[in-house]
Amino acid sequence: MSTVTELREKNDEADLRSATSKDHAVVSAAAIRKKPIIGILQITVVVTLIALAVFYSRPPEGPTGALTTQATNKGFLVAASSLAPLVSILRPVASSQQIAITSTGSVAVRSYVTLTPQVSGKVVSTSSALRSGGKFSAGEVLVRLEKRDFTLALAQAQADVASAQASLELRLAEGSAAVSNYKLLHPAKQAPPLVAKEPQIAQAKAQLQSSVARRDIQQTNLERSVFSLPFAGRVVESSADEGQILSVGQSFGRVYALDAIEIVISLAPQDLAKIMPAENSTVAITADGIKFAGKVDRVAAERDSRSRFSQVFITIDDDSSLIPGTFVSVELNGPDIANTFTLPESAVQVGQIFWIVKNGSIMEVAPSILGRSGGQYLVKAFDYGQGVVTGAVPGAKNGLPVRLAEAK
Repeated sequence: MSTVTELREKNDEADLRSATSKDHAVVSAAAIRKKPIIGILQITVVVTLIALAVFYSRPPEGPTGALTTQATNKGFLVAASSLAPLVSILRPVASSQQIAITSTGSVAVRSYVTLTPQVSGKVVSTSSALRSGGKFSAGEVLVRLEKRDFTLALAQAQADVASAQASLELRLAEGSAAVSNYKLLHPAKQAPPLVAKEPQIAQAKAQLQSSVARRDIQQTNLERSVFSLPFAGRVVESSADEGQILSVGQSFGRVYALDAIEIVISLAPQDLAKIMPAENSTVAITADGIKFAGKVDRVAAERDSRSRFSQVFITIDDDSSLIPGTFVSVELNGPDIANTFTLPESAVQVGQIFWIVKNGSIMEVAPSILGRSGGQYLVKAFDYGQGVVTGAVPGAKNGLPVRLAEAK
């Protein structure tokens, strides 16, 4: 009896386990069917949101102020004019302007002067300016040589002149007396040259001229014992000092004239062409923060063989403080050019172009840029429509609608 009961209980437990397993299987199958549906719904929502974001981020199309963007999910329209970029414009006025070219260069000396005495002698004094870097004025005595030898030589030459003058007077007197005696003997005849002492008189005159020349030479040598220059300048180097013996042709220093200072710059052919004719063009010079005025003196006869640039030489109105080798910046002014615009740097876009506004949209133009000066661009006048855009334009492209700020 008990055995039958045990068998029944075992069968009941087996049936219960079987039913529980079936229930779990049904639940798992239902969960598996639900998961793909949820994933598909999530992907659909994400794609929809991305599509809406792309739709609303598109730039508006059509003329400014037209209703072009439609929000389909909410059923209302957005005005394109409220989404167009706001730009500032200016309306330049055509005028005649002087083109300017900027460049850099250095201060140079047209030519140096070597200090060389014309007479030999002992140095007795030198000027305080006769030192490296010293400045001297025109006619200022730089070196004095001992004068005694030159004074004695001049006195001797003057004595020779007096002697030659006396000899000539004697010959003239002798010739006059001989002519008088000859006329007493031969009243109707003219005295021959030998009787009139004409050869002797000519010889005396030649000796007098020679002595006068020697006197003038000694006078010149005496003057040359005092060394000076006919121009104002600066001393580059000097070796003369008191007690030194200077010889004819022996150099004792080197100087340059202040008016020999010039500025040398190099210009590309296209820049040089903009200011032609370049001679006498006005130039603004800045050196070590100091401004000078100058003008173009000349242009080199040939271009540099490597750079193909042309050297331009500029003279300075006030050059007393400029030192050779100084680095300078220059601005050259060329001839006046009619029908031009002066535009600020903010109007120039990437690629050296300009944006203009026509019929509420921007358009790209590339006029001829003639030059630049002080942050301003000089360009050939062009049709700018409603105005020239200043500053950057987000998403700029031809035909992009824009809103206008107040024109300048």
